[in-house]
Amino acid sequence: MKEMRVVILTGGIFHDFGQMTAATVGILAAAGMETELVGTPADLVAALDRAPADLVVVQALRFRMLGNEKYAPHRAEWAYETDPDLMRALESHAKAGRGIIALHTGCICFDGWPGWHDLLAGGWVWGQSYHAPGLETVDVTPVGDHPVTEGIRPFSVTDEHYRDLDIHPEAIVLAQGRTGKAVDHPVAWARDGGEQGGRAVTLTFGHDLASIANPGQARFIQQAALWAAGRNGESSI
Repeated sequence: MKEMRVVILTGGIFHDFGQMTAATVGILAAAGMETELVGTPADLVAALDRAPADLVVVQALRFRMLGNEKYAPHRAEWAYETDPDLMRALESHAKAGRGIIALHTGCICFDGWPGWHDLLAGGWVWGQSYHAPGLETVDVTPVGDHPVTEGIRPFSVTDEHYRDLDIHPEAIVLAQGRTGKAVDHPVAWARDGGEQGGRAVTLTFGHDLASIANPGQARFIQQAALWAAGRNGESSI
């Protein structure tokens, strides 16, 4: 199998992105993906301008940090207003038929740019979306017949359970999550081409290393990456 080039945007507040991204690199390497880590959106633009990538993974928390005053002490270092160069790079990447994965806070990133939700077919909306104050045990049920979910059985994960996200009509829901007797909320969805170009998958779990390393979650990440990059049926997990 031809080795694939993957560029991962990592970094942000309130998460150990170093550990989490290292685990993601291992999951993707097992499927023959060569990963390049970048720590800022500007570095992501430079990496995509330097050479095409089969897949972009956003495992980061880079946003305007306006939704809650708890972010105030961190704004000087981490607040990010989406740069036109990043919009251009990601839109060009997708229009070329190349894949995108958003992990956990990836669907919160770039909140000043509606086009990010268009590329993902959904995401976090300030004033609407939320999660409980702490981590919860969530029962995950794959739904539908799709290469990303093939062979993945229902599993449980302890994580932040995002609720009331903006899921676009064209999104393909891949898994539902339920906490206790609460209603189901989509925890994974895909966009398969269309006007935006290449495939995209969003997985809302991945708050910490334990979540990333969960066998069900790890297989989900790997199969999502393979499908988004156009490599169906090659999972090694």
